Amino acid sequence: MRMGFVAAAMAAILAGGPHLAAGAQERVPPADGPVDVLVYTRWQYVKNQKTGEVVAKGAYHHASTEQGAEEVRRYFTANGLKCLVTDDPAFFTSGAMKSLKLVLLCNCNHELFATDAQREAFYSFVQGGGGVLAVHSSSACERGSKRFRDFLGGSFERHYGKHQAVPFRHADRSHPAIACLPKGYVWADDEIYLNHPDEEHVRPLLVLDWNDVLEESRKTDKWGCPKIGGHVLEWCKTYGKGRIYYTALGHNEKDWGKMEWQLHLLEAAKWAMGGRPDKVDAKPVGATVRKTIEGVECVKDGKTVWKFNVANRENKPFVHPLCLPDGRCFTDARPADHPWHLGLWFCWKYINGLNYWEPRKPAGGNLFPDGMTVVKDFKIAPKGGACDVKLSMWYGPRAEPGKVLLEEERTVKFSEPDAKGCYKIRSTHVFTARDNVTLDCRRPVGYGGFSLRMAMFMREFKMSGVGGEPDQTKNVGGSKELTAVRYVDPKTGHGVEMKALAPLETERIYTWADHRYVNPVPIYDKPLELAPGEKFTLDYEVTVF
Repeated sequence: MRMGFVAAAMAAILAGGPHLAAGAQERVPPADGPVDVLVYTRWQYVKNQKTGEVVAKGAYHHASTEQGAEEVRRYFTANGLKCLVTDDPAFFTSGAMKSLKLVLLCNCNHELFATDAQREAFYSFVQGGGGVLAVHSSSACERGSKRFRDFLGGSFERHYGKHQAVPFRHADRSHPAIACLPKGYVWADDEIYLNHPDEEHVRPLLVLDWNDVLEESRKTDKWGCPKIGGHVLEWCKTYGKGRIYYTALGHNEKDWGKMEWQLHLLEAAKWAMGGRPDKVDAKPVGATVRKTIEGVECVKDGKTVWKFNVANRENKPFVHPLCLPDGRCFTDARPADHPWHLGLWFCWKYINGLNYWEPRKPAGGNLFPDGMTVVKDFKIAPKGGACDVKLSMWYGPRAEPGKVLLEEERTVKFSEPDAKGCYKIRSTHVFTARDNVTLDCRRPVGYGGFSLRMAMFMREFKMSGVGGEPDQTKNVGGSKELTAVRYVDPKTGHGVEMKALAPLETERIYTWADHRYVNPVPIYDKPLELAPGEKFTLDYEVTVF
């Protein structure tokens, strides 16, 4: 996926659709290119399908409906799916249905449609091969309709009065939507819906065992699903050529932003669209790289290993969090003493005398230096648990918008964590001057370039050098022979090494004596002057072990 930085941000904003108030006039959503996923949020209408009477009262609205729709839109869009968010049933009889792959019923409730034509269009869509992902209260739609119950596989009957945790103990780990979660995963808290699905015609995926039900809830319901031994909270089935996935989870507003929930929904959606097999290898999931709104991150056993923030408020790409194999985050971003420090990042100090590093004065709340660092374009290429990111960037004075002094082509390669959780990051920077350029760091305290700001606990790590020795007493550069600095936890053996590959003649590795900052400064010994068209390359490797 290749996009301009501004275009990507605008696409994320514009990818959503209209929300209509109850009783809004039926209309076709505006055409804004093909739609892959309809995130449907209708909940306002109640209809007794036995009598045909429409009742305006009694529809329960989940606070998570709109929040959840926005989280889904953002995450699915970041993963290449064009989404439209709407509660307008006119979509189902519009031309936009032609490109649709999935309908996500996002905590819908009661009547889904305003006309029978819309209802028939929906069923025909799934019958012909479309996918449905129904969440939580969506089993309470089309109440009294045997057709909808048979279609979905079950329907809402009631829920327990008390929320509780849901262990994924009795889960079908051969399904891709379950396999993406770590073994032994526990969903922290939810409202337990009792749908009692048709056990003969659904594939149970997540069962809340009778023994896991809270005692006070167990007293109110003695039976559950007898053949299965508990309450089926997630299941899947087919309808004609289409696939349907239902989850009873998703009541709480705060849960929709959780990484595991978003990944779970995405895998369920891809299965329903036919993009995933019915069964996968049920071995524990290794590291997985996924795109985010900010950029890309690596996840292993449900926890973030690293996160590359390409789109951020400083307009400076940075890696944070960056974690050791034992799960501890060892980077520090935006600390109080230096709020312009961003975990693992690259930034020049001075270009033609202008500061590109620190905020303009006064610094309170102002994160923008006089010099601009601009991400013009980027490309993310995940490869299992590894990833390559290519960025096109430029540098210029903030007071002269559009003036480019220096261009950069950056390639950041993240290796897949091995069995012990060790991995490498290689960052290669190719610079081309577009004007007369002087790069400087203003000695005697010199810094600038590729930098790693570390968490407070790193003060306890042992610091050592490769090829030479870092200065252990002062915040200065090490010897010319020093090519790498290692930080090792004497208790666990875990740590990090930063290496300058083929350093410049003027490069020296600057460190803080308290072990919380390391910075190979390419212009430590003297400034670097470039004529228009001149190029040079910087190359670094970070090893986490």
